[in-house]
Amino acid sequence: MSSRRGWLAGLAALALVVLAAGTAMGYAGEVAHSVTITRPSGTLKCGVNITISATVLDAKGKRISGQPVAWSWVSRVTSGDKILVTKSTTNSHGVAKTTVKLACVPGSRVLAATADGVRGRAVLNMTAAGLPRTSTLEAGMQGSVEPFLGTLLALMALAAGAGLALRGALARR
Repeated sequence: MSSRRGWLAGLAALALVVLAAGTAMGYAGEVAHSVTITRPSGTLKCGVNITISATVLDAKGKRISGQPVAWSWVSRVTSGDKILVTKSTTNSHGVAKTTVKLACVPGSRVLAATADGVRGRAVLNMTAAGLPRTSTLEAGMQGSVEPFLGTLLALMALAAGAGLALRGALARR
């Protein structure tokens, strides 16, 4: 009987090893190996929601679905820079998304997406071109003659007033 128990124990141990190895090999493909962040092209605008994507791949280059992704700032950020969604999960295409809002301060910010301890980074540049329009002129007046004429008329009125004041001062003498 003892040899039969030995065979059964050995067979059970072998089955356990095969099952564990199969599970470990099956899971190895689901571990994040790389995280690539994609940001919108062109000039980023401040004060508006900007969607950022991260693609999570395993060691074989296969996209991983259902992978939790944490979003964070890596560099010093400006007051007003916000990550509106700090945790997301990859969809069936292995892509997780977040939304950020940048303050209207020129400079670079580095955003990170982390999955399974693997981090991807992207630089978000806020340039003066991305700042909102601050002109007090109406939209149609930019580049037109009216602002110049207004300034010219104001200077002429100022010169006329100064001339009258000078004339009055000389007449009192």
